[in-house]
Amino acid sequence: MSRIWAVCRREFAAYFQTPSGYVVTGIFALLSGLGFCISLLTYARISQAPAENGYPTVPDFEETFLSPWLVYCGLLIMFLSPLLTMRLFAEERHKGTIELLLTLPLRDRDIILGKYLASLGMLLLMMGVVAIDLAVIARLVAIEPAVLALGTLTVFLMGAAFIAMGMFVSSMMRNQVTSGAVTFGLSLLFYIVGSVARTLPDVNPAPEGWPELLRTVAGTAYALARGLAQEMSVDAHAMDMAQGIVAPVDIAYYLLFCAFFVFLTFRVLESRHWRA
Repeated sequence: MSRIWAVCRREFAAYFQTPSGYVVTGIFALLSGLGFCISLLTYARISQAPAENGYPTVPDFEETFLSPWLVYCGLLIMFLSPLLTMRLFAEERHKGTIELLLTLPLRDRDIILGKYLASLGMLLLMMGVVAIDLAVIARLVAIEPAVLALGTLTVFLMGAAFIAMGMFVSSMMRNQVTSGAVTFGLSLLFYIVGSVARTLPDVNPAPEGWPELLRTVAGTAYALARGLAQEMSVDAHAMDMAQGIVAPVDIAYYLLFCAFFVFLTFRVLESRHWRA
């Protein structure tokens, strides 16, 4: 554990030896704060005249403001996570220091978990910004602390998922820019696939003129593909959690997402033994 902590401290300090750590945290604070102010003012305007804004009564605060804003913060991390992860392994390969790192008395576990925890440390700094905004909400609106805590956890889990995927991509690349671009592309793919899947009709797309057996097979395959695409969406599992609705499947999704890409990172580092 001490070796993991040593790698973590080294990597976390590296974020602030260059402007990257300050830039990422500052951009997140600025954009999340702007989103917070705009969303809160919009909700205040709607609540004063709900009928004029298409609402029969004053809309639910958690559903109309809190959940969309928290998901928005999670998606901000999707855009910023490549800046956190692209240097983890790609920079080491580019500078030629990866060989030195791998010759140290460290296991792959120590290196990977240390780097991942350092990135999660940066994520916790961003969560501090979210916590301040939620503290403001708690002063303005009567809302249960458990809902606010679960909302913060939601954003953290979304960020941890994007960071795990970015670390895996970085472990395969030799160039930081390429790593960042691929990470952003994959993150955007997960988001777009889910968004498109939610707009697909819940009916069998096979033409009526097809044989019944063929229509059944096509309908079953379509339903499975549509359901899988919907479940792949990173933000879909955050909607209910951000409102304080705890569903084990949503938490399990993020934990398995993180574990899957951390496992793949282990396999990438392990592949050096095969090439040797």
